[in-house]
Amino acid sequence: MGDHGPPYQHMMQLMAPAMNDASPVNQTLTTVTAVSTQAKEEELEPDDEQSVAEDKKLEYVYCGIDWKPFLPTALVSSTVAGAICVFLIQIPIICRATGMREVALYTTFGVLFLITLGCMMYTINADPGLSRRTRNVSHDIEEGLPQRAHKSRQYDHPIRRYDHYCKWVNNVIGLLNHREFILMVGGFIAIALLGVLMDLWVAILLAEEGSLDAEVAVALHLGYSVALLAVAGPIMKIHFGLISRNELAQEWRSNQHYVANNTSKGDNVYVEELSDDEFNEIFDRGEFIYDKNRNPFDHGFARNCLNFWCKPRWPAVPRQASCCNDSYFL
Repeated sequence: MGDHGPPYQHMMQLMAPAMNDASPVNQTLTTVTAVSTQAKEEELEPDDEQSVAEDKKLEYVYCGIDWKPFLPTALVSSTVAGAICVFLIQIPIICRATGMREVALYTTFGVLFLITLGCMMYTINADPGLSRRTRNVSHDIEEGLPQRAHKSRQYDHPIRRYDHYCKWVNNVIGLLNHREFILMVGGFIAIALLGVLMDLWVAILLAEEGSLDAEVAVALHLGYSVALLAVAGPIMKIHFGLISRNELAQEWRSNQHYVANNTSKGDNVYVEELSDDEFNEIFDRGEFIYDKNRNPFDHGFARNCLNFWCKPRWPAVPRQASCCNDSYFL
């Protein structure tokens, strides 16, 4: 559901520091300079950019057809089809077997599917946080970009608080649709877990009745639920770690906040300063270590989560955006 850079073997090291609730990092002049540097866009040469774009396009070409534009439609359609199956088959069978009121289950699952689909449609169609130069927005002096902004080929303007590009919604995840993306993924996990439990229960009930058509539908829905959980579960695990550290997927992918010990240069060495061979060797061993001091936006688990879920995306009073007065909006 999202392209995140490093393979999933890197996930466990992401979760290790998630519960670190230390005091906020001092906002010194050195830190401001470092953050300003990390906001710089890593632009590609024209030839390299074209090559990367062609490679990305080929990832979704099967039988001569580029399937990437159809992924959002497939996501919406499969979710709607799953909801129809639950409403027409699983819920009536369970209610007949248990005497439970159908309205209770219809309401519960209806709300769950509506929230998930609503967040999905918003994530697909929303402005992810385009940065336009205005008198109320402070831009990085050197690059002309807000800190933590990033350019995307999909938009003419940089994206504020750029996290990643998600192929399943064919949109960038940034400042203005990040929360809805997480709610969407959470909804998928809830739908998948409940789907697996209901399908197993209904399969047992159907085995006694011998209804072949319903059994096939439930078996297909069970396969869908298992596949959905296998995809959405690891994505949520990754983003839980990122949110708990106020770290963006773009920063994680470029290893901006990671160090390594027992290297040829000593301990606590920034991983990007290692040679390619040593970098790959340590990465394969899963020994990159998150360094909170390299992330000036990490204010501890509790505050990071509170800011992500509760802090308004649009300040009531326009003010300059700088890492000293409002790190979250960057």
